[in-house]
Amino acid sequence: MSTPKPSNATTAIDTIQSLIVAFVIAMIFRGFVVEGFVIPTGSMAPTLLGQHMLIDSTQTGSSTPVGLDPQAKPDARQLRDHLAGRLQPFSKGGIEASDARMGDRILVAKWLYPFFSPGRFDVVVFKNPVHPDGSDGTYIKRLVGLPGETVWIVDGDIFVRQSGDDRFHVTRKDRDVRETVWQLVWDSEQAPTAPARLPKGWTGLPWIGSPRSDWRSTGHTLESQSTTPATLDWDASRFPLDDWNAYNMFTPARGDYPVSDLRVSATVTPQREGLSASFDLTARGHVFRFAVTGTTASIDMWAKDQPGDVQHVEASIADHGAGTPIRIVAEHIDQTARLLIDHDEVAELTYDWTPLERLSYSTGTKSASADELARRLPDPPIMQWTFSGAPVQVANMQVERDLYYRPATLSANASLKNQPTAEFVQQVTPGDPAAATHPTSLLTLGPDQFFMLGDNSARSLDGRLWGAPAPIVAEQIDPTPFVVNRDLLIGKAFVVYFPAPLSGAGPIPIPDFGRLRFIH
Repeated sequence: MSTPKPSNATTAIDTIQSLIVAFVIAMIFRGFVVEGFVIPTGSMAPTLLGQHMLIDSTQTGSSTPVGLDPQAKPDARQLRDHLAGRLQPFSKGGIEASDARMGDRILVAKWLYPFFSPGRFDVVVFKNPVHPDGSDGTYIKRLVGLPGETVWIVDGDIFVRQSGDDRFHVTRKDRDVRETVWQLVWDSEQAPTAPARLPKGWTGLPWIGSPRSDWRSTGHTLESQSTTPATLDWDASRFPLDDWNAYNMFTPARGDYPVSDLRVSATVTPQREGLSASFDLTARGHVFRFAVTGTTASIDMWAKDQPGDVQHVEASIADHGAGTPIRIVAEHIDQTARLLIDHDEVAELTYDWTPLERLSYSTGTKSASADELARRLPDPPIMQWTFSGAPVQVANMQVERDLYYRPATLSANASLKNQPTAEFVQQVTPGDPAAATHPTSLLTLGPDQFFMLGDNSARSLDGRLWGAPAPIVAEQIDPTPFVVNRDLLIGKAFVVYFPAPLSGAGPIPIPDFGRLRFIH
């Protein structure tokens, strides 16, 4: 007996039914599991990129993303060949610029937060409480404050006081987040290839040798033939240690804040036995010394005016003989000093200052009110390498800085855009310190409230500055200014799956595959 063949009508119905089922499954998946978003602005740069151009330097070989403002035409005169010096303009023919590139495309896990609580330093997508409607109301920021905490931004770091606790403690990033947010200040491997052609000239690598006669530069490396102490001091006039961000060159921020959370690294090769190497970071009224001598690695910390009161940790390491390179990395971040040798963490020293102690040490001020301390700029850090006991070659040197969350002042938009409810009027006053940036504007979070900040703090409209929420949010969800209620969370960003494709590249945009990455 033959099997009846389906009619064309039956086949068409089956196809339509399959398409409908597939569409419904896709919509459910998109609505409740994973959804893609495009990064529109640079508030999270350089962690996540909005619309930008890539600026390539033929001198240093660097490739720098620089954000674009859709309301302003980019002005090439604002660009700097920053790895050749902060004030170094590009020479004629020394710059190559890409076409405008769209923002990174990311995937967001929407299923996560209904079942798990968000974690500190998660990168979170949410509806902006100030204007939640439409695609423009979807924001992405880093979560820094959790329910029940009181938050205070101090000298670029986040301090929190738990409910029931009587003091603030600094928050510390885990290793994945730290590795993500380090921002390059300088790299010896990107020294200029033709220094004589630089518009402002070139005075050598920014580590200044002393005595000068002991040091010579050989391209990307520095060498000393001395066995007596020889030092390298950082030239902060050419490469300031502050929160300047190359991404903002077309839209520069006003003023720069000194940053003392730094990572300094170098590959040190002793030419004979007996080398001692140390790196000193002088910051916040203290000296942090990272040292390697023979088979001992150590970290010391002392106040400049109390050199006899030293905190000390040490560890045993493998012996590095003559001609054997040793990779030394000194990290100072989130009130923690770490020493890494050949990529292994060998020593760690933490200190737990309160916000007022941090402000006092950072500004070098011992007797001032909390209000006055919070309004002062921190002192800039000082860096120095010291080598003794054997001739040495120093190569592959880098200096990086941590995120720095800025203080700010509330603008008129904070109160004019949305009218705060009566109980919050005093918290949203133009001209007052922004939320959590001053002892008079501390932010205490309720049971379902979170505090969000952008990694590009100088160009980020974030929780510090929002003011009152939109009326619909205030009435139906939460009237509290500056916070994001749990009901506004969409999900956790976890991967850049389509990095910054070229705009106008044709019908099939090509992603920058070298920038595929997980988000931390």
